[in-house]
Amino acid sequence: MKILDVIKGKFLWIIIGTAFFYVLLILVSDVEKISEYFLQIRVEFLFLIFVLGFLAHVIKSFRQRDLLGMLGENIPLTQNMIIYMSGLSLVITPGSIGTFIKSIYLKKIFNIPTEKSITVIFLERYHDLLAGTSIILITLSIHFGLVSVSLIVISSILLGCLYLVIKSQKISLVFYSKILKINFISKSFPNIGPSKSFSILTKPKNMARGWLLSILGWSMDSFAVYMVFLALNIDLGYLLTSQIYLTSLGYGILSLLPGGIGVSEGVADFLLVRQGLDLSVASSLVILMRLSTLWFATITGIVFTRVVLKQKIQS
Repeated sequence: MKILDVIKGKFLWIIIGTAFFYVLLILVSDVEKISEYFLQIRVEFLFLIFVLGFLAHVIKSFRQRDLLGMLGENIPLTQNMIIYMSGLSLVITPGSIGTFIKSIYLKKIFNIPTEKSITVIFLERYHDLLAGTSIILITLSIHFGLVSVSLIVISSILLGCLYLVIKSQKISLVFYSKILKINFISKSFPNIGPSKSFSILTKPKNMARGWLLSILGWSMDSFAVYMVFLALNIDLGYLLTSQIYLTSLGYGILSLLPGGIGVSEGVADFLLVRQGLDLSVASSLVILMRLSTLWFATITGIVFTRVVLKQKIQS
């Protein structure tokens, strides 16, 4: 699959739409004020922001290797990270479904059965939602937010339903029949279906390991966002910043819009204004936050995709 052609072609409109949205957000929030805030960015924080963001993805790549190892598939640490990072090129797809492209790379390079890799990637998405929900729940101890509580309720129901799908053979058959109606999945993974790998990865001990690595990765990601706030001289505290970031991200994911564009920004703006920030300040924070998370991940993924496609990775 020519993944770079996919990025340049199908996602061209996503990029154009995103640019239009950000321009509109800047116009509504006051162009002059936002320009002033960006000129006042403390540049000493920028390097740290991207280093922390990259380390967060490195930790999540360890989770991928750990899950594959539980299924008896061991691949070199460096090559594992390269393949994990390459999947980030499609993180902007609805529900990050494009990250399943990693399954093709794992099959072609290491001959890992699609049944195993698909299960691992699905569990990665599950652990992301579980970890985000857990961290938000912890932050409620210092700041109660109804918007965040509502997300916890919604995500908890979704997590419970997905767990039933994994554990119930009958329910999973119905689930997979629906999944195969998605063009990307049906064309790339026509044989996807219920897998015994789920029973291995969902054992209590294995679930706990995946959850802890996910907590660590998303905590690091949240710390990078906290640095974004400090770069603009706004300090709401690490826990509250994490709550705002993960809540807005969660609603964006649940919206199933590409990258949650519009929804994540809108929720984050709303929550920041609720904290007493001016709309122009809030929008400046949101734009820089999204540039250093979603778009940094996408660009990183494109870079590593080129490595996967142009270099022969030896196992």
